[in-house]
Amino acid sequence: MTQTDIILDLLRRQGEDGLTPRDALDRAGCMRLAARISDIKEKLPPDETIVTLRATSGGKTYARYVLRKRPAPVIAQESIW
Repeated sequence: MTQTDIILDLLRRQGEDGLTPRDALDRAGCMRLAARISDIKEKLPPDETIVTLRATSGGKTYARYVLRKRPAPVIAQESIW
């Protein structure tokens, strides 16, 4: 299993808690999370997307990545009456 596969699995399990670079280092040994996220974005199905959020702790700002389902498109229906 590659780091990219491990990161994707972690994103799917974390839900809205997301994944930080520190989480990726501790859980997957990944020091380049942004690069792995870029790889994952290329492979995702059309109904999923990765959102990058800014988080702050102790005066430091860092990224938090969250995997989300894209909303289904609304299709207008014609009236038959």
